[in-house]
Amino acid sequence: MKLLNKTIRSYLIYSFTILLVTIPLFYFVVRTVLLHTVDKSLRKQLGEIRSNLYSIHSEEELGIWSKLDKDISLSPTSINFKDSTYTIYKFTRKHHEHEDEPYREIAGTITVSGKLYKLVISSSLIENDDLLGSILLVQTILVILLMAGMLWINRNISKKIWQPFYSALNNMHQYELNKHTIPSLKESNIEEFNELNKAIKNLFDRSHQIYIQQKEFTENASHEMQTPLAIFQSKLELLMQTMPLTEEQAVLIHSLENTNQRLVRLNKSLLLLSKIENNQYPATEEVSIITIAEKIVDQFRAHADLKKITIAEKYTGNTIVKANTTLIEILISNLLSNAIRYNIPQGKIHIEIEKKSMLIQNTGLPITLHTEKIFDRFHKENYPGGNMDSIGLGLAIVRKICEMYQFDVSYNFFNNLHCFTVNFTQS
Repeated sequence: MKLLNKTIRSYLIYSFTILLVTIPLFYFVVRTVLLHTVDKSLRKQLGEIRSNLYSIHSEEELGIWSKLDKDISLSPTSINFKDSTYTIYKFTRKHHEHEDEPYREIAGTITVSGKLYKLVISSSLIENDDLLGSILLVQTILVILLMAGMLWINRNISKKIWQPFYSALNNMHQYELNKHTIPSLKESNIEEFNELNKAIKNLFDRSHQIYIQQKEFTENASHEMQTPLAIFQSKLELLMQTMPLTEEQAVLIHSLENTNQRLVRLNKSLLLLSKIENNQYPATEEVSIITIAEKIVDQFRAHADLKKITIAEKYTGNTIVKANTTLIEILISNLLSNAIRYNIPQGKIHIEIEKKSMLIQNTGLPITLHTEKIFDRFHKENYPGGNMDSIGLGLAIVRKICEMYQFDVSYNFFNNLHCFTVNFTQS
C-alpha cells in the first residue's frame, strides 16, 4: 500500500468513526432539548389553567371549558397526585391511514367546587420529530461534505507535497549504472526532499565510481593473469619435450598442466560473471532459441559421442527473446555441458523447446541435488562419477544470465531424470 493511501485511509477511518459517534449523540442531545422545551411549555400551561380556575363556578362551566380545547382532557378522580410528564402514542387517522403518533402529556389534579379532577394536557411531537429529522439530515450532509472536502483537499495537497519524492523514486528506477546518466532532480521548498535528492545524487556518483573501479580491476586482473598463465603453459609444453623424462616427472607435469587449464577456465568464468554483473553485454537483438540450441548441440555432439550419449531434440514452438546472442549461447552451452558431464555412459539427453520455455533432461545417478544451492557459485555436489575438475561456476553463470533478462531457471529430479527448465518470460 502506498504511503499516501495509507495516510488517507487513516483519515477516513478516523472521520467515519467520529461520524458514527457524533450523529447519534447529536440526535439524542437535540431530542432531549426539544422534549425539555415541550415539558416546560406544558408545565406553564398547567400553571395558567390552575390560576384561572377561580372564574369557573360549576360543573357545567367546567365541562364546557374542557371541550373548548381538544388537547385537554378532564376526568373525576379521588387521588391527589403530583404532576407528571410522559410520552404516549395515540392511534389516529391521517390521510385515510391509521398510525400511531407520539404525544407528550402532563397530568395533574385540580379542584373545582370542592371536587377533585384529573387534568391531562397533550402536545403532539410530530412537528418536533420532523424538525429533529430535518436537523439531523442537514447535520449529516454537512458532516459528510466536510469529510469529503477534507479528504479531497488532503489528497490533492499530499500529492503535490509528495511529488518530489515520487520524482526522485522514478529517477532511481531509470538510473543505469553503466551509463551514469544522472537524471534531473527537482528542487522542492521542503528541506527533507532536497536532502533526499542530494543523498541520491551522492549515491549515484559513488556507485558509478565503484563500478568503474571494479570494471577496471576485473579487466586488468584478467589481462594480467592471462599472460603468466600462457607463459606457464608454454613452459610446461617445453618441459614435456625435454629428454630424458622420467615417468614420475611426466605425471607431475601432466598434473601441473591440468591445474593450469583449470586456472584458465576459472579466470575466464570469473571474468564472464563480472562482465554480466557489470552489464557489459548491453547489445541486444531478437534471438531464436531453437537456432542457438541447434548450433550448440552440433558443437557438443562429438563430446557426447565419446561417452556414447544420445541427444534427442524436440522443438514444438520457437521462442524469440530480446537478449545478447553470446550470453544465450553461453546459457545453453553450460546447461548442455552440465548434462553431458554428469551423465552416465550410454545415457540420454532430451532437449525440448516449446513456446516460452526450454527443458534439458539427462540420465544420471538417482541422486536428488540441492535445488536451493545448485546455482550458487563454487557449489559442488557430492556426485559420484562427476567431473572433479569442475570449477563450480557453470550453473551460477546460467542463473546470472537468467536474472539479467528476467528468465526463470529451475531444477528438479523427475522420473530418474535430472531436469533443468528455463522459462523465457520477459516483462
